[in-house]
Amino acid sequence: MGVRAVCWDWNGTLLDDVERCLRIMNSTLTAFGKPVIDDTDGYRALFRFPLQDFYLDAGIRPHEYRPAVDHYLALLARDDSALVLHEGARETIAAVRARGIGQVLASATQAPLLAAQMRPHALDGAFDAILSITDAHAASKRDVIATWLDGAGHAPREVLLVGDTNHDHEIAEELGTRYVHFTRGHQRPPRHDGVARISALEELIRHLD
Repeated sequence: MGVRAVCWDWNGTLLDDVERCLRIMNSTLTAFGKPVIDDTDGYRALFRFPLQDFYLDAGIRPHEYRPAVDHYLALLARDDSALVLHEGARETIAAVRARGIGQVLASATQAPLLAAQMRPHALDGAFDAILSITDAHAASKRDVIATWLDGAGHAPREVLLVGDTNHDHEIAEELGTRYVHFTRGHQRPPRHDGVARISALEELIRHLD
């Protein structure tokens, strides 16, 4: 059964934003009197879903979680640092499109912020659908992907989800889609066997061919 659609994660997979997120997370930790995370390796080792677990591992106590997330998002919304797409992102998106394969983008970011993040990269028309969350504190895109999949007309195994976190893999397993883990994103690659991995986006093409 071939791949008829690719479902892309945005933050960390297409958008190279790990260093910015680490900087803003450290500002949040400092505001709450917590030790900062040393570097991107340390950040990738801690990052995971659900976000409550990541924040707890970073020192944010359960009763501090919601205000810490709100603080983080406020800093993120005001951050105007220039970000780039990961190397090969545009070329890979174009190569997937050239094969007649549909593409959607799914993000654990609310729609207004996601639109602002995408605007500088001129990706209008690159995706058949853009899926975003409504609850910033829950930050799971599972339901929006499931809703899209129900209406897309594809068998789950005809869809390839490309992401950079344990949660992306969990969504793929739950929905029955294929999955590829991009290793240069927000979370250290999984240890267990059986997960396809790519360290450069162009490598995705061999999973289509």
